[in-house]
Amino acid sequence: MDSIVLHFIVIMSVSGILSVILSIIAHANRHRYIGCQLFMYMSGATAIYIFGHTFELLASTPREIMFWVCFQYIGLPFIAPFSLMIVLQFTGFHQYFTKRRVILILLIPILTTIMVFTNSFHSLFYRSVTMNPVDGFLLADFTIGYWYIIHGVYTFGCSMLAIFMLVWFLRVTKKEYLKQILILLVGMLLPITTSFIYLLGVTPLHIDPVPVVMFLTNALYLWAIMSFQLFKLSPIAMERVFEHMSEGVLILDRYRTLIDYNPAAASIIPALSNKKGIGYKIDDIFSGIIKENDFIQWLRSPQDHSQYDLMWKKEKDQPSYYHLTASSLFNRRGEVEGRQIVISDVTEQRLLQEELERRAYIDGLTNIFNRSSFIERTQMILEEDGQDTAVMLFDIDFFKQINDTHGHHIGDEALRHVVSICQQHLQMDDLFGRYGGEEFAICLPHHSFEEACHIAERMRHSFETSFFETDGEKVRVTASFGIAHTAYDPNVLETLLFEADQALYMSKRQGRNRIYASTGADYMLYQEHDLPPASH
Repeated sequence: MDSIVLHFIVIMSVSGILSVILSIIAHANRHRYIGCQLFMYMSGATAIYIFGHTFELLASTPREIMFWVCFQYIGLPFIAPFSLMIVLQFTGFHQYFTKRRVILILLIPILTTIMVFTNSFHSLFYRSVTMNPVDGFLLADFTIGYWYIIHGVYTFGCSMLAIFMLVWFLRVTKKEYLKQILILLVGMLLPITTSFIYLLGVTPLHIDPVPVVMFLTNALYLWAIMSFQLFKLSPIAMERVFEHMSEGVLILDRYRTLIDYNPAAASIIPALSNKKGIGYKIDDIFSGIIKENDFIQWLRSPQDHSQYDLMWKKEKDQPSYYHLTASSLFNRRGEVEGRQIVISDVTEQRLLQEELERRAYIDGLTNIFNRSSFIERTQMILEEDGQDTAVMLFDIDFFKQINDTHGHHIGDEALRHVVSICQQHLQMDDLFGRYGGEEFAICLPHHSFEEACHIAERMRHSFETSFFETDGEKVRVTASFGIAHTAYDPNVLETLLFEADQALYMSKRQGRNRIYASTGADYMLYQEHDLPPASH
């Protein structure tokens, strides 16, 4: 029997099968791609609607028809809201999907389903139902009620809002998403247009043609999923990357006005908390918290791919180090639309680098210069202005005996004890280094021979009269000193170190715990009464 109704039934059946297939595909990928779970719900609701309408056309009694009408409305009222939520998620408004808001969106559809199932008690959805036999089929003709109008307005409202958002998003997003947006647009426009035509009463036999049109929509969705994976390339996926990046990202317009930033940027820049910085020029935001003119000028610079290393001390916190990279943002026509600034926290790397550099010139045990670093810096002092410069070497007396008697850990304590005493007698410009083992070296720039001898005597006396406690035991150390000065020896580091070493050797040979100084031709024993007090 060649009947229009039969044609409708065949196409609807295929359309329903496609909806089921789409729902299964979406379910299988619901954890992989954005929007698949909502698409699964929408396809499932569509399948219920289409099969319900198909069996309504096949029903032979009014009772069967009303059963399948009720069955349709288990899915039909939810199609448009689910479509809207898919678009909201696709365009980046997923953060508004709170449980309460989702319930509000689905409230009208839930009430619609209840109204259809209870229509025989109130006639608010259908005021009357008329049965018309056509070509061997029993078709129902409905007179709509008040709630049907509410349901229709809400359905059209959801669909039109989804279409509006897709059109808006089409204008502002990248061309890579053009196919997805157009597919979704067509998928929204076809059913809503067909439904509007149906309400005008111009469809054949007044049969609802939307399930038939859903055949085209479902086929389009299926083709899109199979050919370029409709939901695999989603703008919201990029937004999630933006939101969860560990680097701070600032988005500026062409006038340097801040228009967006991610949570990482807000954690770095407290002034951006609660979106306070939106709408302000980026240099104005930073100028109030960072007093560094070069950085502010860099923010104002239009150069692409420029970089800046910033040291920022926030109130009483330790300094933090950031590496900033600025790059231009272009529109589809290749015109500069703004700038993107990526802020990377490199504090940990910077501190590690500084620690490695520090270890290269600092003695790990005593935290003073090591031998090579001391020699390098002393050489620089002598080359710049070596006048009135003294070089001093001293050695802890009987250090091996301390190690043998008390243990190496006490020997380490003795070294640190000696260093702490020396630092009390030295100025900022003086150089202090561990020369090797228990031997230390000091460079005293801008000190006379007499002042250098006086400083050495004060150190020697402090060693002699002090002690350190360890494991409940008092340990006392003494030291022997050797001094060379540019007033008597050439302004050459090797010569000064040699003469200081010879003077130190003389101190040890003469009984230790004393000071000998080179006078060029000889070595003299220094005693406190030999010289007037030095002003150090």
